[in-house]
Amino acid sequence: MTSAESRQSSTAAPVLPPALAPGDVVAIVAPASDAAGRYPERLERGLQALRDAGLRPRLATNARATGRWTAGTVDERVADLHEAFKDDEVRAVLCAIGGSLSARLLPELDYGLIAAHPKVFCGYSDITTLHTAIRAETGLVTFYGPSVMAEWAEYPAPLRETAEHFLKVTGSPQPAGPVPRPERIVTEGADWGAPGQARRAEPVPTPEVLRPGRVEGTLAGGCLPVLRRLIGTPWQPDFTDCVVLLETPQLPYSMVNAAEDLLSMNLAGMFEGARGIVFGWPFREDQIEDLGHAITDSLYGHDFPVVIGFPCGHTSPMTTLPLGVRATLDGATLSLDGAAVAPRSSDGAGW
Repeated sequence: MTSAESRQSSTAAPVLPPALAPGDVVAIVAPASDAAGRYPERLERGLQALRDAGLRPRLATNARATGRWTAGTVDERVADLHEAFKDDEVRAVLCAIGGSLSARLLPELDYGLIAAHPKVFCGYSDITTLHTAIRAETGLVTFYGPSVMAEWAEYPAPLRETAEHFLKVTGSPQPAGPVPRPERIVTEGADWGAPGQARRAEPVPTPEVLRPGRVEGTLAGGCLPVLRRLIGTPWQPDFTDCVVLLETPQLPYSMVNAAEDLLSMNLAGMFEGARGIVFGWPFREDQIEDLGHAITDSLYGHDFPVVIGFPCGHTSPMTTLPLGVRATLDGATLSLDGAAVAPRSSDGAGW
């Protein structure tokens, strides 16, 4: 099915996947990085954490494939996504990790197949390309949230805040309400090749409300540099009537890079019609001031509310944010007003 044939209106009602329930099978795919194949012990820890949470993870055929930059070829990665959506026993499709070059899959995907089998799809970082394209082509609500390798595989277990919010947002056909603010934030990276070590956490800094206000809109967005790379493609996001979620990657990505990406997107007109912008915490606390300067300098010409300080994307703990639902930004509070999943039939009990 071509883009023109399947493209959904940005104002169309969202398509909700069925809610997750205990015992559900979740397919693990690797649309970008081959980290799942290169770090088998960490992968197994993430799979066990999903089992402990009541889910049944199933690795896609090529999830452990390795290559120069990606987990297998374009055809292999596309085949895994198609098979995961087509298999009616699979209730969710979770990404092993982000990485690079998932955008190469966009022209090859069968969006009609995905639309015919709506289910929870979750990932972050480079997976922004898939979120954006799937939403544009099918109207399906997708979930910007934890990956198997980066959050579910934390030592000795995933952070409670991450796991609980994922299960709440994907498992209940009720609006999730205010996005929670954890009391702690992880302040150091992890060596995936070393034996498991718990990472140090610090108190969460105070949110930075750069421009106050209360607005409502559809939640959209993802990883800032990945969105910038979609400029000029058939999947360039339309942020009209949207509360835009933006977050930045780990080092060596800098706030100068953020300023450049925001400027490119602004010059391309991507923020025309946006209702407001919420930024995740940058990777390091000492980047917050520079991120504020990047926003002020590059997002000129707009008066919508802007706030920095949400636990999403390249941070830990990580919330699960459903892209495509209605949300309200009020000062430093972001509330998810619409249900992200549809009620299950009698075959699945709630969490």
